[in-house]
Order: sequence, then structure tokens, then C-alpha cells
Amino acid sequence: MPKKREQPELRTVEEDFTADAMPLRIDPQRMGKGAGKAQKVEDVKIRLEARNRSDLKFRSYEPKLEELVEQDAGSLENEWDEKRVETRLSKGWWVLFGLILVSGAGWAFLEIHQLKTQEEKIRVEKDRFLEREEQEERDARQTIASIRQVVLDFYGSATVDEMRKHVRHAERVGPLMDRYYSGKPLHPSEVLSLERMNPLTIGSRGGFWVVLTKLEGGVEGKLVVEVKSPDNAKVDWEMHVCYQPMDWEEFVQERPPGFRGEFRVYAEQDHFYNFEFSDSTKYQVYKLSALNSHEVVFGYALRDGQAFREIEETLNRNNDQKVPVIMRLYLQEGLQARSAVLIEEFVAPRWLLVVSPEVGE
Repeated sequence: MPKKREQPELRTVEEDFTADAMPLRIDPQRMGKGAGKAQKVEDVKIRLEARNRSDLKFRSYEPKLEELVEQDAGSLENEWDEKRVETRLSKGWWVLFGLILVSGAGWAFLEIHQLKTQEEKIRVEKDRFLEREEQEERDARQTIASIRQVVLDFYGSATVDEMRKHVRHAERVGPLMDRYYSGKPLHPSEVLSLERMNPLTIGSRGGFWVVLTKLEGGVEGKLVVEVKSPDNAKVDWEMHVCYQPMDWEEFVQERPPGFRGEFRVYAEQDHFYNFEFSDSTKYQVYKLSALNSHEVVFGYALRDGQAFREIEETLNRNNDQKVPVIMRLYLQEGLQARSAVLIEEFVAPRWLLVVSPEVGE
């Protein structure tokens, strides 16, 4: 059977009650009938006492300050633990960070590789530049040596066959040399010194040099040399002798009927029209002269022909001053004008043939 609870003992408390005392207001209806007789209920101060505090099972537990502190500290730690659990990164974030690190490492590797590649390219280009410079210097030295040697060999030739080895366009020029030297003995000359070598650009084509020399007896020589490669230099023989298909003075004075040939002449505009060429609307006249000669002829070109256009273009480039040109001249049979000749073709705007018209080299 249930244990009967003991009733707590009631006693009055003095005015200087301790902190454990608790003032209560007593309801007179719940007190015994004689309780209000001894003292006024409102003025009574009481305290509940028990034999043992542990026996008061019905009383709520009030923790001490130390316990509250410990409890709060534990709660804070639990909260921190919960936050740490909540902020824990998922595998996806770790994968993302890993990809970023790998990408960064790859980018750094690529930059380093590109830098090394660029440095290697710069080094290779520098080596190539230095190699080109060295090669150009070697070629320049070889070119000078080749020019010097071909000039010495050309002037030192004792026969036409020997000289032919040192001239350009030898296949075409060879027969011209035979005819030219048929009545003129060939004498070798000693070159005392090469006074000057100047590069010569003809049109847009380089590779030509003008070489001034001093020969035995104080004679000054002048040659045009073409350098096709550092070890291949040839002399332009036609420029050296100013080759003409016929002696100019003989051509002007004897005027062989039907003769045509490519002459190296000076050309300039003129206004002399007579006989067969009196129609200035049909022809343009030019005064023609040759090197080391006072003989002059008047050449007429058809205004609607190619020769006229090329001559005019050449004169315009030279400010309408006389120019050295190569023309094919034709002495028509039965011409009444004794000083006239027909200009059939404009061959070259200079006395040097850059490309051989027959051989094409």
C-alpha cells in the first residue's frame, strides 16, 4: 500500500530570516479553524522545512551557478559542433577545388613551356641571323674575288676563244666577237690595279657592277660585270666595245640599201621632216648619234607603232634629254632622203642587254 507522506512542520520566522526563507500568504480558508486566532494571517511569515532536502521530491530542481556555466559551455560547444558539421564541404566542392588547382598548374606549365619555346625560337632566329650574316660576308668576299679574277682573266686573254670563257651571253656573243676581231689583232693587257667597284642596278635587277681599272701604259679601263653567284662573274663584252653591227660612220656615209641592224645610239627629239618622212602626223623624228662620232642621222618612227611609244616613255623618264638606247634601224631601198632612216624596233632603253633576246638568259 502506498506510503503515507509526512506533513511538513510549520514554524514562525523571525524578522531577520535568511535568504532561504520565502514569504507566503496564507489562505485562512485552507488553514485550520483556530489558526487565525493566534495571529493575523497577513502578518505571518513562515518557512517550509523538511527533515532532508532530498525528501522533497515534489520540488522543482534549481541548478547552481556552476552548473549553469557548465551547461552553457557545453551548449556552446554543441552549437559549434553543429556548425562545423553544417559547414563541412561536400565532395563536389573538393572536386571543383581540385580541378581549379589542376587547371592552375596546367596553365603555369603551359606558360613556362611557351616561354621556353619562345626563348628557343629567339635563340634559333638569332643563330640563323648570325649564320646569314656570316654567309653574306663570305659571299661578299667571294664576289669581290670573282670580280677581280674575271677582270684579270678578261684583259689577260690572248685569243678570242680564251676571252669568250669570261663574257656573258657567250653563245650569242661568240660569233660577234669572231667578226669584230677578224680584222683587229687581240692583245692581252696587264691590270695594274682595280681602282673602284660600284654596284649597278638596272631597272629592278641587281647583280651588275661597274669596275674601273688601270692598265699598263696608264690606260684606264671600264667594264660592266654581271655576278650571277658569288663564284660566277662574267664581263659584258658588248658594252666593253660598244658593239655595232656596222661601223657607224660607214653606215651613215655609205648607206647600204636594205641594211638593217641593232645600233647603240643616242636619241633625242627633233623637228626635221623631209621627202618620204615629211608627214609629221604620221612620223615622229629623232636625231641619232653614236659614241665617239660626229655623224648624225634622223630616225623616223610611226606614231601608231610600239617603237614610238617606248622611245617617248624613255625620253620622258630622262626629262626629254638625249638617252642611250638600242634601236633596229632599216635603210629602205630607194630612199631619197640621204640622212633619213626608219626605226623598226626599240630594242632596249640602254646600251646593255639585261636579257639576251636570242638565248633568253
